Amino acid sequence: MGAIMRLPILAALAALACAPQFAAAQTAGAPSQMTPAMQADIAAGMNYRLPNDFIPRATSTLQALQAAGIQPPNSTNLSLRDTIARIGSVPGLPQILHAHGFSPEQFVMGMTAFGMTLAATNGQNLPSGIPQPNPANVALFHAHPEQVTALMQAMGTPPGQSSSAQVQ
Repeated sequence: MGAIMRLPILAALAALACAPQFAAAQTAGAPSQMTPAMQADIAAGMNYRLPNDFIPRATSTLQALQAAGIQPPNSTNLSLRDTIARIGSVPGLPQILHAHGFSPEQFVMGMTAFGMTLAATNGQNLPSGIPQPNPANVALFHAHPEQVTALMQAMGTPPGQSSSAQVQ
């Protein structure tokens, strides 16, 4: 499947519900300018610990979704809770998640943590008050840069645009 088809999957899954909140935090400059729900979602994404086998399972899951032609719903401006509910309601999507060892919640939280950790470890300045990514996730990225690259490719992100080799 071409990169054009993967880009919506990247948009829907990379940061899922937290992308708008994370972007708002970066432009607002302070957590006090975000709603408490936005702050809670960002903290949840940054603190979520990825299982050690998350990255290869997520890569396989995205490939299976692409092969099945399943397009995740648009989650822009949704809370994590609402995103999880939407993901769980897409025909065929929960079955593919389950086949790869994920519940909708585990997948959404994992992809959110992955995307936010990637952004935070690739030189993006975090606004004051935004937590640092879970140290175990950063260590996982350092231990398996080739898996990070493979997941980024499955998401449709060319490795040169946000290379795992740049993880700090």
